[in-house]
Amino acid sequence: MRVALLSSGVGEPANDNRERMGRAFADAGWEVAVLTYETLALTPRGVSACGAGDGAAALDGFDLVWLLGFGRRETFLDRMHLLRLVPQDRFVNTVDALVLLHGKLGLPEFQPETYASSDPAALLRRVASGGRWVVKPIAGSFGRDVVRVDGNGPDTEQVLRRLTAHGAYCVLQRYVPEAATREKRVIVAGGRLIGAYAKTGNVTAGALPRSAKLSHEETELALRVVARLNALGARFAGIDLAWPYVFEANIANPGGLATLEALTGIDPAPRVAEAFTDLRATATPRPRG
Repeated sequence: MRVALLSSGVGEPANDNRERMGRAFADAGWEVAVLTYETLALTPRGVSACGAGDGAAALDGFDLVWLLGFGRRETFLDRMHLLRLVPQDRFVNTVDALVLLHGKLGLPEFQPETYASSDPAALLRRVASGGRWVVKPIAGSFGRDVVRVDGNGPDTEQVLRRLTAHGAYCVLQRYVPEAATREKRVIVAGGRLIGAYAKTGNVTAGALPRSAKLSHEETELALRVVARLNALGARFAGIDLAWPYVFEANIANPGGLATLEALTGIDPAPRVAEAFTDLRATATPRPRG
């Protein structure tokens, strides 16, 4: 079987998923190609991409295509239009999933009371109704600009105006006190729970992860989310939850594999590769271009 790991060739990656999963797939007997977003092209023969020093490889010739990260913002939609022409059952996370699910509003049925608007006055009126809230950008990453507000004073208004500057949208979500002690990141792949760890805040922003196991209730919640994500075309994700709520599912290029190895001493990447090997082995064969 063949897997294409497709990511930006510009700048430093947010984590080592590309290299880690490349090794794991190779060890599992897959042929691995590391390709770059910047080389995507469409010809009458289909959509292709190149790796370092290699010729173009047709994406529909791979059993699995893994999109790692968004790449450059300026060309994101252009690339998604190209990738949408590739059979979507080849993708770890489909184009539709990457465009629509990554962010703070992808799983509304599992989330605390949530609002989103580009109008700071409307959000400020909601804060004034009482309680504690968390403000955050809809599609932010790495814990950037996530702020807790406890009233509609000048600091709250300043935060809301900053996050809605130039017509940007932001999320206002009811604060969940349990998140301080019960929040966990769960890594899921190919319909399986790969591992979990406890955290307070975003690990890339300096929060310290802790070893943790999922309770029965947390496991049931995570499996419900996995079923929902699979139905929407997302088969690899980092789910942030504090039972009975899910805050978000990061599917663009979630961190967590390196953290799990640091906490347990065991690299989880082979289990991820195994999950996708089994998934592809049971998939209905289809002709390649």
